[in-house]
Amino acid sequence: MKTTVILIRHGETEWNVLHRFQGLSDIPLNDTGRQQAGFAKNGLQNITLNAIYTSPLQRAVETAEIIRGDRRIPVYPTEGLQEMGVGEWEGLLVSEIDEKYPGWYDVWRTAPTKVGLKGGEPFTETQKRAWKTFWEIVKKHEGKTVLIVSHMMCISSILLTIAGIPLDEIWQHPIGNGALNIVEVDGDRKAVITDWSRDDHIPEEFRLKQPFGRPK
Repeated sequence: MKTTVILIRHGETEWNVLHRFQGLSDIPLNDTGRQQAGFAKNGLQNITLNAIYTSPLQRAVETAEIIRGDRRIPVYPTEGLQEMGVGEWEGLLVSEIDEKYPGWYDVWRTAPTKVGLKGGEPFTETQKRAWKTFWEIVKKHEGKTVLIVSHMMCISSILLTIAGIPLDEIWQHPIGNGALNIVEVDGDRKAVITDWSRDDHIPEEFRLKQPFGRPK
């Protein structure tokens, strides 16, 4: 019995634009983010969804609500889908991290599992809870189609695990805001990724141009 899980990264926020670390900071969507959520809704218009699970952070919840539209299906805010907390880096620009923590941002970009942030969550722990939550959702909705709305670190950790790619290679596989990531799961718990950051439903001018980092 095949279960389909569609994972979507929340729409853009102003902190995304500024390349400011969000983590667990509860930042709302900006106008572009709301439009991206609308495009995601359009991209899923011919797909029957049985339930929606979302990170409890408002940027994800608002994205989920926009995608749901007038569908009569539940939306479940789920702690296991929230973003990775980055502790002392919360709210900082990349330039501020370079100044306050020289060299550590470059480690973050090459080996994020080796960065321990005071008050933050290790990337490996983010992966463990996201993976556990993913399978809990699959088990509850076997044979159905479910939407998960979450964040870059959370969604990526799930996809990287399925693909057998080390977590430290996350930045080589960026996920655009509002992009579709689709996983098919069969009855023996074998998961296969059929789409990874697919964004053909999003007009070019609204697609991710500069992945998070030092703006070029």
